Amino acid sequence: MRVLRCLLVSTLAAGVACTGTPATTSFPACTPHSFTSPGKHLPDCSFEGFNGTGVVRLSQLRGKPTVINFWASWCINCIDEMPTFQRVFSSLGGRVTFVGMDVLNLQGETKGAGAAFARRTGVHYTLAYDPHGLLYAHFSATVVRPIMPITVFVGPDGIVKERNFGPFDDKELRAAIKQYFGIT
Repeated sequence: MRVLRCLLVSTLAAGVACTGTPATTSFPACTPHSFTSPGKHLPDCSFEGFNGTGVVRLSQLRGKPTVINFWASWCINCIDEMPTFQRVFSSLGGRVTFVGMDVLNLQGETKGAGAAFARRTGVHYTLAYDPHGLLYAHFSATVVRPIMPITVFVGPDGIVKERNFGPFDDKELRAAIKQYFGIT
């Protein structure tokens, strides 16, 4: 009986831990073998937040334009652009959601390194861990080797507008937000 109870609890825990999309939604599931191009829905999956952020569920980002930035603490361009993202985020007064995704296990990236990096940069927008680059793979699948940073612009309807490979400066990021969302 005890073994049966343990199996039942384990099965229920595994079911709760799964973050796939129910078949009734319009969002594709988040799998490590998918590719999401502009014009497609952002996949629906959940990620562990950090630096004051709770669980981040991508389907809950709908309703507001969103900038998703994939980064790692070892990435020189990410280090340079993080203050830019914070400045632009702060200046937009909540009209655009920003989500920073720390891509874990990519070239040795760890939760500890990501959390320390976020504290050093003073970033206050939503941050989450992307274990094994689950979501990152949706946007980097056509890239031969890892590239950082990648920034994805998602409309309020959950449709990916564009993805950008490489860093942004303040002027470029503001121009992209104006171009894809019509927000200045």
